[in-house]
Amino acid sequence: MLVRTHCIRCLRREYSTKAPRAVRGMADRFGQAERKHQYIVFKARAVAESYGYEPVHTPILEYSSVFERTLGTGSDVVGKELYKFLDSSQDWMTMRPEGTASVNRAIISNKLEHKMPQKLFYSGPMFRHERPQKGRLRQFEQFGVEVLGSAHPATDVECIQMAWGFLHSLGIDGGLELQLNTLGDRESRMTYRNLLKEYFFKHKSSLSEDSQRRLETNPLRILDSKDAADELICAGAPSFSKHLSTDALQRFDFVQNSLASLGIPYTLNQKLVRGLDYYQHTVYEVTCSSGLLGKSQATVLAGGRYDGLSEMLGASKPLPGIGWAAGIERLALLILQDEPVPAAIPIIIVPDQNTEKNNMRTVSNELYVYAMEIASKVRNHRSSYVFTPLSFTNSPSLSNYPLVSKQLSSVLKAQPMPLRVIIVGSTEMANKTVVVRNAATSSQATVDVSDIESMLE
Repeated sequence: MLVRTHCIRCLRREYSTKAPRAVRGMADRFGQAERKHQYIVFKARAVAESYGYEPVHTPILEYSSVFERTLGTGSDVVGKELYKFLDSSQDWMTMRPEGTASVNRAIISNKLEHKMPQKLFYSGPMFRHERPQKGRLRQFEQFGVEVLGSAHPATDVECIQMAWGFLHSLGIDGGLELQLNTLGDRESRMTYRNLLKEYFFKHKSSLSEDSQRRLETNPLRILDSKDAADELICAGAPSFSKHLSTDALQRFDFVQNSLASLGIPYTLNQKLVRGLDYYQHTVYEVTCSSGLLGKSQATVLAGGRYDGLSEMLGASKPLPGIGWAAGIERLALLILQDEPVPAAIPIIIVPDQNTEKNNMRTVSNELYVYAMEIASKVRNHRSSYVFTPLSFTNSPSLSNYPLVSKQLSSVLKAQPMPLRVIIVGSTEMANKTVVVRNAATSSQATVDVSDIESMLE
């Protein structure tokens, strides 16, 4: 017991002397970085809503069974990457690693299975305990869409068209490539899986450690390996297209012909299998060849059809589904130009010289409130502008307020530089006026409060 107490005290001492830091693989965002994330979500939401999709929100925390039943025990996500813990009620809980299973669970939990189709979009953080690297974090943001209750391949085409339109709306169309494949129906996939397993067993000793493990759990994932030796072996693997059923081939032909008619370019990639067990038929990814993300993290958006997922979660009837998700961190790396920030209109207060207090510069409560009223009036008129704080002092009180020259020097360093500066003091308050200063020319004019809007044009 004494040893345990001593250790706890040591830990407390250690933590008290070290500055707090973010958890590895989880990043803070400030200013332009956060604006860029919000901009991507804004554009994605606008495109999704133009297709008639509705927003959905699901909890970050789910019962572990939601993901273990749907992602497959052989997937890398379940095998190595889940943030999973036992709570005080002795229930296994998981921080969601992806959005599709959560949205499907929400449809079933809220008894919406008979209100089909459901066209939904979501955004928010996901969690995977993987190795942090460029464009890949342990807490990462996704925007995704899901369509439930529609089995027609036209839904596949609409999802792909929407994804393609969204990425182009961000202005990053250069270097983007849509890769397309089909995993066929369940019977086709099982037939091919067995053939693939037989082929890879002949080369087992030459496969990477990860691929040898996948050989027992999910041999299709070996086709997606980035290991150089694995890629050589995969080049000789049986072709999936030769083992698809007639219905699966006809369905895929519809998707390809429709995309061609819509002018959406694509590349067939028979090695594209997606990493989760619930996919079937159409699967697709959009990659970026610009080099900004590197080879291994080049995928910015991915999705596919998952007609069997709802049954894994215990739905009362099968719910065909398809969707996609985009990684916001990776897209942010591809948007090289920052979102423009509107120029601020600062409010500067002229302090009074208080001789009773050793000539300290003070601001009365009445003057401070007057300045706030002016700020509110201007803000209501020019809602798109950003306003700087009224006070440029670290003092918790309004005494010893900085000189006007010091305030001006501070606000004119802002980027972008303000076009106009509003100055108020006791004289302006008494006359219901303000001084509007042109930041570029240093010229200024006194105007009535009722005319302030015209001076800001």
